[in-house]
Formats: sequence, structure tokens, C-alpha cells
Amino acid sequence: MRFGAHYLPTYVSHLDGSVTEFYLRMFEQIEELERLGFDDLWVTEHHFSNYGGTISHPPTFLSAVARTTRRIRLGVAISVLPLHNPFEIAESYAMVDVISNGRLEFGVGKGSEAIEFKRAGISQEEATRRMKEVTEIVRQAWSGEPVNFRGEFFEYHDVRVLPKPVQHPHPPIWVGAARSEDSFRWAGENGFNLMTLPYMYPTPDFLQENIRVYRRALTQAGHGVSGCEILGKFHVYVANSLDQAVREASPYMNNYWGVRYEFDPDLRNRRGSTHDVASDMAKGFIIAGEPQRCIDTIHRWQEEVDLTTLSGTFHFGGMPQELALKNIRLFAEHVMPAFK
Repeated sequence: MRFGAHYLPTYVSHLDGSVTEFYLRMFEQIEELERLGFDDLWVTEHHFSNYGGTISHPPTFLSAVARTTRRIRLGVAISVLPLHNPFEIAESYAMVDVISNGRLEFGVGKGSEAIEFKRAGISQEEATRRMKEVTEIVRQAWSGEPVNFRGEFFEYHDVRVLPKPVQHPHPPIWVGAARSEDSFRWAGENGFNLMTLPYMYPTPDFLQENIRVYRRALTQAGHGVSGCEILGKFHVYVANSLDQAVREASPYMNNYWGVRYEFDPDLRNRRGSTHDVASDMAKGFIIAGEPQRCIDTIHRWQEEVDLTTLSGTFHFGGMPQELALKNIRLFAEHVMPAFK
């Protein structure tokens, strides 16, 4: 199995210090991830709030990481394509691939946060159509030919886009898919890898059915099912026991949800004012507890939804650096070897 670490930073100023200090701690963690043998680093794009907004431009962050790492793959999960000009996306992420000498993993999606579309002045009703157009333009921009495209939103004639990525024909493309069956089908039709959030679903059956849609689309389009990756993203906290994990990690998970609810008050109204962290850990929606329990939980998700790669959020909600590094090291030393 492939293992990565995921950064959707929930910045808590009185715990995390200045944003400069916050970045330096993330960079230290990422260098430790590489030393410990993690396969991937993923960052998420968000805007306008402490919920992810400190990495509002992932290619800038990833380019900085590329200069102090040599092996770990550098991914975006996801680039919210409808919020961007396609050439800006093609150029900035190609630069990441060049600076890192071919380590970019390019995750795309339509975005799910209505407030970001509203504040950016872009209609969310257009998101799916914009995402598909931008993806096609980026693929053309990364080819050896000029871009020629006419769509609903963009029209270009003989435009040469630089630089070109190191990877050929282009960096691996992943699709972030949640509730829309169309997203799973589109990912399969194009032979893209798949990113999921297994903890979003009340039971694994919902995700299982959408993954079947993805696999059918792969097969019908003539793509090899065995060559495509399916990623699940989880919060992770490794400890000596589940009780210790609940005790140590709950304050920071509660901070995470506090930042999340501040960003989207409607979510609090839909889900209630509290979030039962202990229940999420017990159900395996958060991978937590002693190493064997974490191993068993990952095995269960592998079996239920065919995960081939796991992306863990090890640092969240103002967690102190020493706890985050301990969490990362325990996972690398006691959980990852069971899958290698």
C-alpha cells in the first residue's frame, strides 16, 4: 500500500503562532516524512479563511517543499479548477514538476465549498463544466503542441504554454470525488486515479457503489483497472491505546471542527453544534489508537472500498509540534511496515 500525509491546515493563531512559524513547522514535518519513507505529500486548496486558507496557492507551497526534499511525491488534493484560469494552472503546476524533477501528483476537482465560489464571484452551477474544460486545456498545454480549444467558457488558438512538465505525457492526474456519481464516472472514462473521503459516508455501501461506477467506466473506456489508484484520506492519531488517542487528540480535533464550522456555519446547522470525536475514532472514521488497531482499521478500509493508497492528516487544530512529530513517527515505525 502507498502512504502519504495530507495537509489541509486548520490554523489556530494562539496555538500555531505566526503564519511564518506555522509554515516552518509544516516544512520540518515534511522533511521528516521523507526521511521516514512516506510515499506522498498532499496539500489541499482552500481560500478566505483559516480552514485551509494558509495554503491558498498550493504550487507555491509545493515548490518550496521541492527544494528541501528529493524523493517524496508532491501532490495537490485538489486544485479547485473552476476558480482558475487554465493557463495559470498549467504553468504553475508544470513549474512544480520541473523544480521537483518530476514528482508532481496533480489532483483536480470542482470544489464543494459554496462560500468560496460566492466570494470569488463564480457560479457554482458552472463548476462541473468548468472543471472538465480546464482539465482538457491543461492536458493540451502539457503536450508538445500548442493549445487549440473551443468550449463554453474558454477559447484559445495556437497558444504555446511553458514550461512543460518533466513527466510524460503529463503528471499523474487524480480526481477528487465525493457524492456525485458523474465525478466517479468521468474519472474512470479518462483513466484518472481516484481520491475519496471514506468517512463522509454513513456506511461503506455508498462509496462501494460509486467505486463500482468508476471501475465500470475504466473498463468500458479501455483503461486497465489494475493500474489505477484509489486514495482514502483520514485523520490519524497513533497512541498506546484508543483511550489515550481520544484523550490526547480530541482537543485538537475539536479545534479542527471549530475552524471548519467558522468557515461554513451552515455545516454546523446541518450537523449540530458538537462533533463526537470519540465515536469517529471508534468507528474508524478517524484512524486512531494503538498501532495494531490502526493496522486493522486500514485493512478494513482496504477490503471494503479497495483502497490502494492512504493519505493521513497527522497535524491538525493547533496540535503542538512534538505531538505531530510523535504521531508521524509512530505511524511510520509501527503501522506502515505491516503493508510493505
